[in-house]
Amino acid sequence: MLDLRTFERLFKEHHPHCIAFAVHYTGDPYDAEEVVQLVFAQLWEKRATIEITGSERSYLFTAIRNTAISQWRKQSVRSEKETSFGQMQEVEVHFSLQAKELEKRLEQALVKLPERCREVFLLSRRQQLKYAEIAAVMDISVKTVENQMGKALKILHQELKEYLHLFL
Repeated sequence: MLDLRTFERLFKEHHPHCIAFAVHYTGDPYDAEEVVQLVFAQLWEKRATIEITGSERSYLFTAIRNTAISQWRKQSVRSEKETSFGQMQEVEVHFSLQAKELEKRLEQALVKLPERCREVFLLSRRQQLKYAEIAAVMDISVKTVENQMGKALKILHQELKEYLHLFL
C-alpha cells in the first residue's frame, strides 16, 4: 500500500530521473513528461494495491518503458488509421461498384441453377435454414439437401470465379 507521504517522496526523488529515462523512449521532452505523469497518476490510482518490494527506480523505469511503448503503439495505430482512411475511401467506392456488379452476377448465376438446387441454396443462404429444416420443408432427405447444396456451390463457384479475390 502506498500512502501520500511515500508517494510524494517517490515523486520528488525520482521525477527528474524518470523524465530523463522517458526521453530515451519518446525522443521528446513533452511526450516524456506526459508519460511520466501518466505513470505517476496510475501509481496513485492503484496505491491501495501496489506494493513495491524491490528497487523503486526499477519499478518506475519499467512502468515508464511499458507506458511509453504503449503510447507509441497507440500513436502508430492512430497514424496508420488516419493514413489509411483516405485510401479506404477510394477503395470503398471501388468495392461498392464491384459489390453491385457481383450482386447482379449472382442473381444471373442463380437463374442458371436447376430449380431444386436453387431452392435449396436460397433456403440455406437467404432464409438461413439448417439442412434438416430444408429437408423437412421440401420433403426430401438431408442427404439430398447436402448434394443439392454441393452442386449449387460448385456451379456458383464456376460462374463467379472472377469475383473470388474479393473474399480471400
